[in-house]
Amino acid sequence: MLENQMLQFLNSDFQQFTQQDKQDKQDENTETEVPNNSQRQMRVKSFEEKPANKPLNLIFQMLLQKKTQKRQQIKVDPKSIPLSINLSVQVQELPIIRKIMEKNEWKKAHNFDGDILWCGPDNVQQAKQFTYDFAMVFMNLCISRIPGAKLISTKKETTSIMDKMRQYFPSIYNFYPKTYTMPEDLHEFIEDFEKKDGISYIAKPDKGTQGQGIFIVSQIEDLFNNGVKDISYIKKNYIIQEYISNPLLLDDKKFDFRLYVLITSLKPLIAYINEEGLARLCTENYQDITSSNLSNVYMHLTNYSLNKNSQNFIIHPPDFQKINLGTKRTYTSAKKTLMKMGIDVPKLKLRIEQTIVRFLYGIAPFLLNSTREIYQDKWEKANCFHVIGFDILIDRDLKPWIIEINANPSLEITQVVQNSNGSKRVETSSLDAYVKTKVIEDAFIIAVKTPQEQIEQIGKGKYCNSYKMIIDGQPPIENLDLFYKLVDLYSNLCGLRYGNLNQMRFCRLANNPQLINDLLIKSDYDLIYKKIQLKSLQPDLNFLGFLEAIESISEKLLKRKASNYTLQKAVTYVVNTALKAPSQQQRPLTAKR
Repeated sequence: MLENQMLQFLNSDFQQFTQQDKQDKQDENTETEVPNNSQRQMRVKSFEEKPANKPLNLIFQMLLQKKTQKRQQIKVDPKSIPLSINLSVQVQELPIIRKIMEKNEWKKAHNFDGDILWCGPDNVQQAKQFTYDFAMVFMNLCISRIPGAKLISTKKETTSIMDKMRQYFPSIYNFYPKTYTMPEDLHEFIEDFEKKDGISYIAKPDKGTQGQGIFIVSQIEDLFNNGVKDISYIKKNYIIQEYISNPLLLDDKKFDFRLYVLITSLKPLIAYINEEGLARLCTENYQDITSSNLSNVYMHLTNYSLNKNSQNFIIHPPDFQKINLGTKRTYTSAKKTLMKMGIDVPKLKLRIEQTIVRFLYGIAPFLLNSTREIYQDKWEKANCFHVIGFDILIDRDLKPWIIEINANPSLEITQVVQNSNGSKRVETSSLDAYVKTKVIEDAFIIAVKTPQEQIEQIGKGKYCNSYKMIIDGQPPIENLDLFYKLVDLYSNLCGLRYGNLNQMRFCRLANNPQLINDLLIKSDYDLIYKKIQLKSLQPDLNFLGFLEAIESISEKLLKRKASNYTLQKAVTYVVNTALKAPSQQQRPLTAKR
């Protein structure tokens, strides 16, 4: 009887209630007035007072309570956490860090004390010089930089890793535009450029700053001095990326999102995405790319550093959370505009999160390898976190494209404003201060928790203040654990001195009879090692060189035998076989540091 009443309840009145509640949530994302808490309570009370619903009150309350709990977020008052921030490695204190500390009455730590060591983008060069001694001195602090951040600090490094992931998982890693590094990939680019008629490319000087020097390639000669197609005449070292020709438009303009992702642990991998971010728009209405508008950077390039110089640049209004026409907007405001356009924003958000998750699973093993190289046998005690900026462009099919990843996202909170007399003044941007305060303040709050505390207290899909956990330490998706296994195998072969894989240790792989056949004998392992070592000009085999060596072994071992050979399957077989081998076969003699 009660079960039948419950089913009837779920199929009728409760559906009406949830539909109304769903409408309320949609209203919250628009400019219309929404019911307040007292109005919601009155609706619930009205439902309970219906005579036919009296027997279902208890069930209703239980379901409503469960539904409400799912939407609950962990709210932490920053002032309730007495943090101390160490700025000893900073050349200059960032205004935003100082404002956050003053706002929450957080103390400034000195010497090697404190809860958090801040080494942000103002001191990139020093932060990149992450050494074992540096790590040991600040071992007890939570460091705001992951040692391998250099892997994602430039497009060249990111591209090499994404190309490798695309090689192994082509159906998964299809969200990063084809990218070339000049002059290394010059001949490949020329070949692709000439046969892919109709595809345009954007060129950015390698190590260029803030969008300066970016241009759209109209002809190969644009890359060379005097139009001579020879590598010795190349103007600069370029990063060239395929142009996304069908962008989704916002107010008839091309745009991209700058979203902020927080990594707090690499093993287990734990990551968050901030609910707030930026939308950066072009300053001229978009038109499909043609020879006549090719050079119009204000139409085709979304870089804020370029568009802020346009006469059409519009500064955000005071109420920047609402729909507005600003050239730079909050993520929240842009989503409201997209929803008004009829875009399925929840679906789009989910796609963006899935894309970022896949990127993180791809990059994390390489970051983990760098962390282990620095911390050596103490790598499990590494206490690092990192805020990464993702530049994401959406095409008309609502597919997110990761255009760029910035390991040192700008934390600048000022803007240049033109006075009525034509002069200019610098003032605080309330929009940037709002977004970036959330990003850094809440990152500090989360980062001081242990990985286990984060998993247990927050959990996947739930928010802690402005951050939503998108990876909760669970194993990677869709066989992406292969690269983690490669790191483990590399570690087993290196011994205590991680990152120093000499020839003798590498050749221990040949002791496994399953990794030998008529095409691959023990002496071949020596040849593979020497070939890669000579190419890298390194005394030992680093992780990327080791990966290349494993690929050579896999090809010789399986390519001619398996009709369904793929690189992914072959490398997986070799790695799994090597990891299952008896410890005396794969683990070398350990050496003191």
